[in-house]
Amino acid sequence: MRSGAVCGRPAALALVAALVISAGCTKVDAPAASGPSASVVPASAAPGGSGTGGNPWTHHGTFVYAQYEDAKSLNPMLATGAVAGDLSFFLFSYAVRYDDKARPVPDALREVPTLENGDVSKDGLTLKYKLRPNVYFHDGVKMTCRDLAFTWKAVLNPANLDISHDGYRDIASIDCRDPLVAVVRMKRVYAPFLQQLWGVNGNAPILPAHLLEKYNDAKGSFNQAPFQSAPVGSGPFKFERWDRGQQVVMTAFDKYFLGRPKLEKVVFKTLPDESTLVSELKTHEIDMGERIGANVYPEARNIPGTIALAVPTYTFTHIDFNLKRPIFADVRMRRALELGVDRKAILEKLAHGLGDLTDVPDSPLISPDYNPNVPHYSYDPAKARALLDAMGWKVGPDGVRVKNGQRLAFDFATQSESVTGRAVEAFVQRSWHDLGADVSVKNQPTAQFFANGTEGVLQGGHYDVAAFTWGGAADPDDSQIYSGKNMAPSGQNALFWADPVADKAMEDGLATVDPVKRKAASWVEQTRFAEDVPSIILYFRREAYVYNSDLRGFKPSPVISPFWNAQDYSI
Repeated sequence: MRSGAVCGRPAALALVAALVISAGCTKVDAPAASGPSASVVPASAAPGGSGTGGNPWTHHGTFVYAQYEDAKSLNPMLATGAVAGDLSFFLFSYAVRYDDKARPVPDALREVPTLENGDVSKDGLTLKYKLRPNVYFHDGVKMTCRDLAFTWKAVLNPANLDISHDGYRDIASIDCRDPLVAVVRMKRVYAPFLQQLWGVNGNAPILPAHLLEKYNDAKGSFNQAPFQSAPVGSGPFKFERWDRGQQVVMTAFDKYFLGRPKLEKVVFKTLPDESTLVSELKTHEIDMGERIGANVYPEARNIPGTIALAVPTYTFTHIDFNLKRPIFADVRMRRALELGVDRKAILEKLAHGLGDLTDVPDSPLISPDYNPNVPHYSYDPAKARALLDAMGWKVGPDGVRVKNGQRLAFDFATQSESVTGRAVEAFVQRSWHDLGADVSVKNQPTAQFFANGTEGVLQGGHYDVAAFTWGGAADPDDSQIYSGKNMAPSGQNALFWADPVADKAMEDGLATVDPVKRKAASWVEQTRFAEDVPSIILYFRREAYVYNSDLRGFKPSPVISPFWNAQDYSI
């Protein structure tokens, strides 16, 4: 799932805990918000401070949160940005969710499928998804195996504008003879099934067959169905209305399978920028600023009557090269540009230390499969210039390098709403200018930047270099975004990176449930990533939240979205 500021990893989610736990492996927990690695700022002195329920601005029973971007669709299957992903945790049900320690917990299922409980066969090729008997869609229709089977078919329909097929294409069949048990038979072992199949990393929640089957045709009718802007889910809150560009309003669902939510209403507000978000926190027009930009966090964290958290996550900010562009075909060019970026300075000066440096798409702090031994290319502009000289790129009279009559010129894109993103972009633009590159800014609104299909900036390959953030997960699998089998626009590899060694390593990791073998495969992939530089990993983020001290129950998950337990919130 793409997210946030410079802005999401499709959802690359948690490890196949079901299989791995049964194999005797204990995953490394992500720190909880109150853990030693989370920065916590208590509520400042204010009427009713420290969350005693006395803030005079609190509208009891109504929770209002905000980001500075809007959604393209309210069905996360068709919109991989963070907004749709976050809203899905209020509106929809998944098979499992991931708690504040990145552990899988049952959502629409009665229990997490494992070898121990018999829901995963010994050969890993048969999976049982046992639904709770009391899961209802918001129109009162009970969820059954039919809905899981339909979602599978919708994901694989080439006419539909979803971009995450991993895992689903490895399903051979689904047996629905018992309406509350989906017996899933796989073509091959697929290790991260929990994160992908009807999972938060696969983007598609469990969709209602009775409402959407008629649209799942070869003409792409599904993409324009009224459901996509007025969804009927089965989550704790039901859709009320979407005032595009302004807000999404949701109300408590009385028949929610875990009990009626404690809140009466949830409102998501779309704000124009980070400064407005901080302003509305100060005036208490919103209860939470989510994924607050590092540039405004020092100001936002000291607002009276609020609590501030900075939580380590599996989310990383990076700069991608469009490898279809001939100018980036030589790894020496990509390496020179990497050597020309002072990532430490970006983290300290622009991100205000809210992150952890790394060369690979695995967190050095909380990823259990992080490889510390990959090649490391520290900031070294002199070495970068020498590489460019050796490639034949000579500095021209205007300071821009030229080779065979071609100027070293390209565009740089990020989200136009992101103040932090634009600051990073400007910093890198200056750094590359100092190397002799003519870099032009070409930003787009978030919805267009992350739009699925050929019209999207990323998915359509309409960029040279792009900076944004992947919202990821604990599982070591990176195949969704880096495998040559998952090229955009039908997949999420919008870098168009196809490395045989890395591809094989990712396939090897998918085909085994042995945690030792999976880690070894991940290390090979990470090494090739660091060597080949298809992307410059700037840092793993510590996600910042500032919220009304009267809010209870907020325990942010480090996986994809913080709102895994919205039914428990109260204010």
